[in-house]
Amino acid sequence: MNNIFETLPLNFFNIFNTNKRVMSDCIYVLYTYMKNNISFTSLKENIIFELMKYFNNHVVDFDEVDSRSAKDRALYVYRRLKDCGWISEEIGENYQTYASFEDYATILIETLFHLDQEQDIEYSSMVYNIYLAFSNFDVQNGHKILDAQYRMMKELMGKLKNLNTNIKRYIKKLLKDNMKNDLNELLESLLNEYQLKIVDRAFYNLTTRDNPVKYRNSIISQIKKIRENDEYVDIIVRNIMATKDLEYLDACKIFDKQTLYIIEAFEGILNLINEISNKNEKFVASATNRIMFLINVKEDVGGKINEIIKYGKDHVDVLDDVVDISINKCLDKNSLYTPRKYKKMTETELILDAELNESVKREAFEKLKVNEKYTKSEIEKNVLALLKETPDIKGSDYYDCHKDLSLFILTWLYGYSQHAKYQIEPEEEIVTRDNYQFREFTIRGAK
Repeated sequence: MNNIFETLPLNFFNIFNTNKRVMSDCIYVLYTYMKNNISFTSLKENIIFELMKYFNNHVVDFDEVDSRSAKDRALYVYRRLKDCGWISEEIGENYQTYASFEDYATILIETLFHLDQEQDIEYSSMVYNIYLAFSNFDVQNGHKILDAQYRMMKELMGKLKNLNTNIKRYIKKLLKDNMKNDLNELLESLLNEYQLKIVDRAFYNLTTRDNPVKYRNSIISQIKKIRENDEYVDIIVRNIMATKDLEYLDACKIFDKQTLYIIEAFEGILNLINEISNKNEKFVASATNRIMFLINVKEDVGGKINEIIKYGKDHVDVLDDVVDISINKCLDKNSLYTPRKYKKMTETELILDAELNESVKREAFEKLKVNEKYTKSEIEKNVLALLKETPDIKGSDYYDCHKDLSLFILTWLYGYSQHAKYQIEPEEEIVTRDNYQFREFTIRGAK
């Protein structure tokens, strides 16, 4: 199929031309109501009643509907669903009208309404099943095994590519304007989203016990042995011919396509895992830099610039008398034009033999000591010191001990960075501390 509208009606997506959010709600209401019925079918009057319940609880106006009654708006939505090809009607034996979602509509609905739901990402079972299938290869059922493992390999590669894309999406989200200046929102996002959905459920398993590289060489070797065995190839190809009603050459093409895809996928899987790891490292760097900026732990020039930027954000009128800030637009790198520099003469007063007040010195020193605990080297030093006393540390205990959410998040993030001196192992339990929820984890020394 080259065009989706060979299957879908031409006006299928016109359903969202009017108040798309309300239409989306209504489709979800009906999907939830009808999904347990046979063939997504229900009496028309029951469908209208479900839509009326929605409109009785939601104040919604349609330009196409003059009446404000819930029934009229429910009937309008029902007609739109029918006209756009989402539902169809049929008359039952008792002459009552039944309506059901079209098959293509249910497929799309199930896909769309599961976009934001967590999916179980089990790499180990998929890779291990492929490994077992070729380690104990039954040549008489080889055509079935090949077909099943080919499909599983495509699904596995799709999951890995999605993981790669999801980490990239979280990096972009991290830098969104509505989050980047709010420390609490940033920390909550790291705990409730990135930790639960990406690191604990996917990245950790992928790079440790579920690593596909452990089985890669064995799987590739077994498939190559099958391809080099002419007797095996002939049996598998003839079984493909019988089951799919194909000519010998066409069956050979299917055999080659499936075996070569699995080999090439496993040969390239290490590069994909490295790319995912690099994406995660980039996310860790972006997150830690943003946290460091917001808690202002740096006392170097960068830290001072941070302070100036934060101060200037709320005191623009004061900075106008000190510095000129202008918007620089993109210039062609090949342009010969040299922009004129604006020079402003300022009077300076040289202060010699300045003396610092002892209280100022002590305050600065104490601030340095407080901020030092957020650096990676200091966090690793403290964690390793704790691990000398006990073989492992629960994340919840670590939080209870310090009562510092920023320190807690940075410790967790640094544990997933490259060359970390300790490692983070996620647990199943979900823990709540001070209105924050996170998956329990254990801190252990790096292996």
